[in-house]
Amino acid sequence: MNTKTALTVTAETLPDLGRPRVDHAALVNAWAADLRARADAGMIANRTAEAYPRNARRWLAWLDAQALHYPTPAHVLAFVADLRAQGLKPASVNAALDAVRGLYRWAETQNLYPAIARSVRGLKVRKDEPLDCLDRDAVAALLNYADAESLRGLRDAALLHVMFSTGLRLVSLCGLDVADLDAGDCVLTYRGKGDTDKGRRAYLPQGALEALTRYLDARRRAEGADLDKAAPLFAAVGNRAGGDRLTARSVRRVIVGLMEKGGHIHRDAGGKITRPRVLSCHSLRRSAITAAFDAAGLDAAQTLAGHADPGTTRRAYARVQKGRVLRGLAGVLDLGACAGKGAA
Repeated sequence: MNTKTALTVTAETLPDLGRPRVDHAALVNAWAADLRARADAGMIANRTAEAYPRNARRWLAWLDAQALHYPTPAHVLAFVADLRAQGLKPASVNAALDAVRGLYRWAETQNLYPAIARSVRGLKVRKDEPLDCLDRDAVAALLNYADAESLRGLRDAALLHVMFSTGLRLVSLCGLDVADLDAGDCVLTYRGKGDTDKGRRAYLPQGALEALTRYLDARRRAEGADLDKAAPLFAAVGNRAGGDRLTARSVRRVIVGLMEKGGHIHRDAGGKITRPRVLSCHSLRRSAITAAFDAAGLDAAQTLAGHADPGTTRRAYARVQKGRVLRGLAGVLDLGACAGKGAA
C-alpha cells in the first residue's frame, strides 16, 4: 500500500537544501503596501486593502507553526485542511485561501515566489440557504431608536434612510463627501464597486433628503461654520474621532445597534450575536433590494443593487423568498396548534 502523501512526495522532489530562504512575512508586508497604494489611488476598496493582508497573516501563523520556509501547493492544501479541522466555515476558509492566492500571484509578478496556490480550489459554499431581511415597515421602526435630539441620533437616522433608500454598499456610503450631495436634484454621486471615480448616481426620496438635511444642518450649528465640500458626508461624533470619516466598522456598529434595540438581533451569554450576518448591516441592503424586487421586479432590483449579473440579484431574492416560505410553513405544520383536536 502506498502511504505517501502529496506533502512527502513534494518534500522528496523539491528538497530545501541549496534554495534561497524567502521571508514570507516580508512578502506580505510588501504586498500590503502595494494594496494600500492601489486603494489610495482609488483602484481597489480600502476594505480590500485591509482584508487581504489580515487573512494572509493567518497563513503566516500556520507557516511559523510548521517551521516552513519553502511552502508548495501541497502545503496550501494542508493549510486548508487544518482550517477546516479547526471548525472554520467554508466561506472563512475561502477568504484565507483567496488571500494566499493573491499574495503569491502578486509575488510571482515581482519574480519573488511562484504562485503556489493557483491550483488549489476553494471549498464549495452553499448559496441557497434561506435568508431573512426586514421589510420596509420594520426598517422604518428602527428610526424610533435614533435620538432625534442629538447630533449622533440625527446622523444615525440619516444613515438608515440613505442606506435603505439607495441600497448602497458600505464602501460607497463611507466614501461620500458633502460635495456629493445635490440637494436640489435629490441625488448622491458615488463610487461604485470596482469604479475608479464617482460616476454613479443614487436618487434620494423626500424622507431621506429631509433626514440628511436635518443632520447636516445640525453639524453646521455644532461646528459654527459651513461644512467643507471635501468633508465626509457621514462623520464620527465625539471628542476623539469627531469629524473623521465614518468607517465601515462604525456604520456596522450603528445599524446592528439599532437592530438590537428593535429586538431583531440577539446576543448569547458571552455577548456574541447569535445569528451573525443573517440580520446585519449588509442585510439592510438586502432588505432594500428585496423591497425593490417586490414592488417593481427583477430589473428594478438589479438596477438598485448595481449587479452586473441579474442572476446575482435573483439568487439573493430567492434566498429571502425561501426564508419567507419556510417561516410561513412553520405555522401550517405546527402540531401544537392542533392540541386537543381530534383526540380519541
